[in-house]
Amino acid sequence: MSRDATALVTGILLAAVITPLSGQQPTFRSGVDLVTVDATVLSGDGHPIDSLGPDDFQIKVDGRPRRVVSAQFVSQAARSTRPSRPAAAHFTSNEDADAGRVVIVAVDQAHIRRLEGRPALQAADAFIERLDPSDRVAVIGLARLGSLALTRDRVDLTQRLAALAGQADPVSHQFNVGLSEALEIAEGSRTRLADAVLRECGRALTDYVNLARAADDAAGGRDACPEQVEQEARATAQHAHIQARISLSALEALVASLKDLPGPKTVIVLSEGMVADPRRVDVMKLAAEAQAARVTIYALHLEVPAFEAAQDRVSPTFVRDIQVLGDGLARVAGAARGTVFRLAGSDPKPFDRIARELSGYYLLAFAPLDAERDGRSHRIQVALARGRGDVRARTGFTLPVAPTSAPTRDARLAAVLRAAAPSTELPVRVSTYTYAEPDSARLRVVVSAETGSGERAPSSALLGFVVIDARGVIAATAGHESPTGRYAFSATVPGGDYTLRVGALDSFGRQGSVERPFAARLIESGGVRISDLMLAPLPARPRDPLEPLVDRVSPGNVIAYLEMLAAAREQLPNLVRIVVVPEDGGDSLVAVTADLTAPGAARSLEKGIATGALSIARAVLPTATLRPGRYVARAEVLFGDTVVTRVARPFSIPD
Repeated sequence: MSRDATALVTGILLAAVITPLSGQQPTFRSGVDLVTVDATVLSGDGHPIDSLGPDDFQIKVDGRPRRVVSAQFVSQAARSTRPSRPAAAHFTSNEDADAGRVVIVAVDQAHIRRLEGRPALQAADAFIERLDPSDRVAVIGLARLGSLALTRDRVDLTQRLAALAGQADPVSHQFNVGLSEALEIAEGSRTRLADAVLRECGRALTDYVNLARAADDAAGGRDACPEQVEQEARATAQHAHIQARISLSALEALVASLKDLPGPKTVIVLSEGMVADPRRVDVMKLAAEAQAARVTIYALHLEVPAFEAAQDRVSPTFVRDIQVLGDGLARVAGAARGTVFRLAGSDPKPFDRIARELSGYYLLAFAPLDAERDGRSHRIQVALARGRGDVRARTGFTLPVAPTSAPTRDARLAAVLRAAAPSTELPVRVSTYTYAEPDSARLRVVVSAETGSGERAPSSALLGFVVIDARGVIAATAGHESPTGRYAFSATVPGGDYTLRVGALDSFGRQGSVERPFAARLIESGGVRISDLMLAPLPARPRDPLEPLVDRVSPGNVIAYLEMLAAAREQLPNLVRIVVVPEDGGDSLVAVTADLTAPGAARSLEKGIATGALSIARAVLPTATLRPGRYVARAEVLFGDTVVTRVARPFSIPD
């Protein structure tokens, strides 16, 4: 980057550590030129299908087909089902971070009767117990949201569930008018009103005078029963609409509160159903909030008994009532890329299905048209071009009038760096190397970072770095837009303990962050300060700077690099030998002698004739014959024939 651009990013990264989060987040997920869409493809038993590529999908925007340029499967499998990896000390990654998935169980108390719902809450409790210990979970009632507390404390979550109870009591009515019937009457259906009047009043709607009641009617014999039936039906419908609006508003507020939390989130709503008539209830706001917050909503429709002790009669439209309430939940869940499942008592199967679906999703990317950058919602349809599977994706997206600006991306990167928990959707790996700084007591720290899983071609990424000393003071910052997702920089700092924070945003909108504690210290032997051993790919040209590797080494050749700085009148080592051995021990597989040179000098230092100077050891390690696995490169530093110290650097050869 230019000096001005570096200064701008550095200022933003400084603010990321010392200022609180503020401002609006964008209402879409996009890189510079791509729009990304979350989509899940499920087999018949609810397991995500993870083997699809771009050509397997079809995307239409406002009815017009688009080319899918990327389809990346993002695994969210529970840590207990992932292959375990040995902990590494030479680099830090968020791939095994304990961030966990985010799951919120929301109880729709206004639509659960007081004496019902306990079996469903027990099933929810059992589901939470089965989640991976790293998953962060919250339990909340929609009747009174309060603050959302994500926790891994399962005992606390059980107590929160036990404290929730339904708040909807059966409403006492003079007439037995079903909910679906009341809704249609309120919308002006004379046919439904006539059916209800005939059933409840004993006469047709057209019969306005009931002779049996005429003697008692002070108004001249007019039968009030039909009007009372209609009024009661309208009151029932109005109550249902109000209750639905209250629950939907609470759900919108809950989803909006999750917007600043990175990564995908899942909200599971427990409810006996709600009325969400599309003519009265617009779920577009909920859909937009869910898109911005990357929230998927699953609704569990609790089974309602046809008859209970608190009622003396069964709704004449019971089956249709259940369907209307379930349809309302389906509209709410569908607006947020989810679906609705029926829950009978404490049956664990619906929760088991949700757990399977949570284990992964696709990030689909396509290029938007300039006309779509208008700040309006555009309809999007995602389907399979071939193969079979149940596809779930959001139904719309919104792009601002202008393309994503650099300040907006910088602000998002700052938010990633500020977040207390690591962001793990985008894999990030980082390593540090320490070197002596000639003519100074300070040390030079080289930071190397890379993004992506390594299984596909790397994508561009915006990277930000903050180095913080033991007192909490920022010692160095850096930022870079890397076309390959890799970047290295150096900073000069006093020796001591530090914490490195790295944040990244890739071109698909994925976020990643990692924190690495490290010590800026050198090995000292006989008045000589010896650096860490660096491994780097062969540069394209001999004079090009080295790009330190984090861990993975491609088969071929790599550079092994070491610096040695002698104190005044101290002699430099005369030989550095580099050997490669398996991580678990064994004979050396590669052994080479490093070339020793002084910066700016043409003469060799192999005989150790220079004193009080800097010596650089550099060797080419052949790695083509190494099989996939984990290895250790070891620099053996010698005075004469005696090895005075060894400096090791582990690395891996990927499959």
